[in-house]
Amino acid sequence: MSFLPGLTDATVIPEVYIDENEIHKQVIPMGSIWKIRVAQESKMTIKIITGIAEIFGTELANNIEYNFQNWNFTIFAVEEVQLEWKGTDVHPIVEGEDIIPNETAQYIYNLHFALEKLRSQSFYGPKIMVIGNKNVGKTALCRTLCSYTIKFKTSQPMLINLNPQESIFSPPGCVSATPISDILDVQLPIWGQSMTSGATALHTKQPLLKLFGLEMISENKDLYLYSIDSLAKDVDERLQKDALIQRSGCIINAPPLSQLDDRFDSLLHIIKQFDINLVVMISDEANEDEKLQYEKISQLITPEVGNNFIRFPKLSGIIESDETYDRSLQRSATREYFYGNSNTALSPFSVTVDYEDLMIWEPVNLINVGEPASIDSTNLLQLKPVTITPGSIQHALIGITYADKHAKSEDVRNAPLLGFALITEVNEKRRKIRILVPVPGNFPNNATILTSYRYLE
Repeated sequence: MSFLPGLTDATVIPEVYIDENEIHKQVIPMGSIWKIRVAQESKMTIKIITGIAEIFGTELANNIEYNFQNWNFTIFAVEEVQLEWKGTDVHPIVEGEDIIPNETAQYIYNLHFALEKLRSQSFYGPKIMVIGNKNVGKTALCRTLCSYTIKFKTSQPMLINLNPQESIFSPPGCVSATPISDILDVQLPIWGQSMTSGATALHTKQPLLKLFGLEMISENKDLYLYSIDSLAKDVDERLQKDALIQRSGCIINAPPLSQLDDRFDSLLHIIKQFDINLVVMISDEANEDEKLQYEKISQLITPEVGNNFIRFPKLSGIIESDETYDRSLQRSATREYFYGNSNTALSPFSVTVDYEDLMIWEPVNLINVGEPASIDSTNLLQLKPVTITPGSIQHALIGITYADKHAKSEDVRNAPLLGFALITEVNEKRRKIRILVPVPGNFPNNATILTSYRYLE
């Protein structure tokens, strides 16, 4: 058969040369959105030449280069924008719908000015929570509202992220509350850099973190709600001590409704704990299932918020994400915590400890099969000790608590979070563990908590 043409010929794949320094020009009409998808292995640089452009409410300065990698985002033209871009991908746009009109900008403006009116009428600022299903624009709306709040007035809203799968000013696996005191970094999907980043161009943020540790809320809903209660208590204390944050209010990014229970008891619990007085639900009015979902939630939360339950259409320009993209953002957030990014390089430190010097706890995961019989099924808040093996902890992200390594499970669970470390190697023969930490020095003599997140360098 070797004489048949094509069977023995080598397949020739033509090489496509991409000049990453080649400058492309783009015009975005006034009131339109340019949808951009930058892959994980690609890079893109954008420079605004003329006009006013925003990324989630933060204005881009003219004639300044902004660098992007592994991020799906949109550029909104407040007025006609002319820009230049270059990159390693010849097609960074979303094909077929790269430039579309922004049909929901007026809703965001109206909501922002309504919140400003509430801030001017009371010493206690509004507490707004944005809810909805996945890929409707919850995080985009929260980020835009934060940006608009600090744009014209001396305000410092508290951004509260209740979705442990999202990395906002922290590695994944946490719920957090962060005072937004300065403009957000438009180049970073994690919104910006925290106090662990060292010297940065923008003012660093100082989040309050509670480590949930698991990926899905359904893996241990009781522990998730306990983390919410603990965070709500710390937020309340911070608001009482800081008049500026109290007057600015809170903007709360809720997890997707699909992660909560069908009766939405968890949603009602969150509203009560944070004393939320305004709820915005983003949904598709044409979708019958989402319409029924809205009516069900409305009946449930109306006794708590009254008529302050607003329905928003799905935001214009949303680029739907999948699990692969979400994982890549989590990996990027973990890497940036230890190594920094293209603008701010960090130098982590590697330490080696003995098996006996490390005490690791982990939360109960109800989805895992074969839980030890020693775990009390009625106490889902209990942490259980981890047996150290390469399969159980290698490449794992762990949280370092302020609790002593000999502390009890309850004390470890309630202890504040000192920081994170990454287990890079487990040597069973020598009984040694190599750990990556953000700062030089010996590994602290503290208890740690194992998360479900892994990072392989």
